[in-house]
Formats: sequence, structure tokens, C-alpha cells
Amino acid sequence: MSSPVFVTAKEKELVIGTMQEVDTSHESFQHVQAAYQHIGYDIRLLPMPYARSFYESNRGIILDGELARTEVAAHQAPDMIRIPVPIDESAAAVFTNDPHFYPNDWADLHGKRIDVLKGTSIIIGRLGDLPYNTVTTLEQAFLRLNSGRSDALIAPGSIAQEVLNNMQVSGIYRVTPDLETWLVYHYIHKRHENLVEPLTQALQQVMQHETFVAIQ
Repeated sequence: MSSPVFVTAKEKELVIGTMQEVDTSHESFQHVQAAYQHIGYDIRLLPMPYARSFYESNRGIILDGELARTEVAAHQAPDMIRIPVPIDESAAAVFTNDPHFYPNDWADLHGKRIDVLKGTSIIIGRLGDLPYNTVTTLEQAFLRLNSGRSDALIAPGSIAQEVLNNMQVSGIYRVTPDLETWLVYHYIHKRHENLVEPLTQALQQVMQHETFVAIQ
């Protein structure tokens, strides 16, 4: 039997990092927030450039955890603990300014000027030896596509699509199907290791409810 988690007023709020294009309306945040509330904690979302969010989450000084990352992050962030309950999916989506470009796999990107969001390490890893340029924001990437400075952006599909929908640009197309899809998980800094077990149980309950609702 695990030891009970005692919450003090000072500890009650945790700060969770994420990419700057994500806010509290995102489904992943709703799931994680509900789980923390089950164990008596509040969380505050702190969006920032994606690479910095990962760095600060692993450092554990201004951030207490990372909202959602793939399983690969567990091998790259030794000071973060993955909560082993999938909370969402993330797709490697290709956005292009060429309506006739239909890549079916990563190799089809050969010869293209590729942009990726800095910090999306799983996408960068899939590119292998293919050259690429990193951008700080998705808006910057879409402006580069719109101006013809790049040929393709590879980014988390649903988040990038929302950014594109809110921009006044045309002539940019999302290729279907996506190149690859991964499950994503919540991560918490190791100094909150005592929360891992109760948070895992709470998140399992939250996600089981979400699955049940989705089936109805």
C-alpha cells in the first residue's frame, strides 16, 4: 500500500509547461487537470517555446512537469518521470505549398526544404540525414511556407492545423494521411515522485471515463 500524499497550501499548485501554441482549452490539459484535481492539486499551464519547455521541465525549477510528450522523451529527460497513461495522440503532419506533393513516407521528403518546430525531437529523429531548418513557432513556419522560403513543414497535426486556421494565409495544404502517429503522455519532475502513483491512478480513471463517453 502506498503512503498517502499530504498536500500543503504551498505545494497545492504545480506549473506545467507546454508549447506556446497550446492553451487550457486543449483536450490534453483538460485530462491532466482533472487527474490533478482528483488528488487535491491545481495546475497552471505555462506555454513557452517547445524546446525551452522541455529543458525547463527536466530542470524542474520554474516548471513541475510537461503537459504531453511522446514516450521517446523518457529517454531524453532523465529528471522527468512519465505517467504511463496515454492522454492523447500526436501526428507527424506534412503541410506544403505544393498541391501536387503527396509524401507517403519520410523518404519522400528527400530534396525538399523542410521546416520543423524546434523541440519536436521525435520528428527530427525520423528525418535522419535529411537536411532541415528549425523554427521557433508554427506561425513562423507557415509564413515561411506562404512566402516560398520552404517547401514543407512537419509538425504536430492538430495543433498546427488550428494555428493555420487562425492565420490569414492561403495556398497551404495538409497532406493526408499523416506520416506517423504517436501516443503522448504526461511527465512530472522527479522531485514530485510521491505523486506518480496517485496521479497514475487518477489519470487512468479520467481516461477510462473519456473512453466510455466516446463510445456512447
